[in-house]
Amino acid sequence: MTLRGREQQVSRVHHILRSALERRQNLNPKYSLRNFAKDLAVNPSFVSRILTGKQTVPTSRLEQIIQTLEMDAHTSKMLKIELIKDYMKELGLHEKELLKEELWEAVSDEVI
Repeated sequence: MTLRGREQQVSRVHHILRSALERRQNLNPKYSLRNFAKDLAVNPSFVSRILTGKQTVPTSRLEQIIQTLEMDAHTSKMLKIELIKDYMKELGLHEKELLKEELWEAVSDEVI
């Protein structure tokens, strides 16, 4: 992924997680990335890589993150849709067209 692509990815998907961290830090100025990682039950370096766009949010952790951060339904849907868009872009045009309808049908009931 190019730096520009990574920056765009950070500005969309990772913005949601960064906002969650910042809200917690506003409530408690001593709240750190390490505390955030502990709350999410993951390694601090994992959270750091996600927030900097070096790693995407794995689908296997998505529900855990949504529940732990007590995301409302709208934010949860936005996060899921943005992750789907990112993964589809990574697949490329041919695969994207083949999988688009099938994938959307598989997740649309959950995200809409």
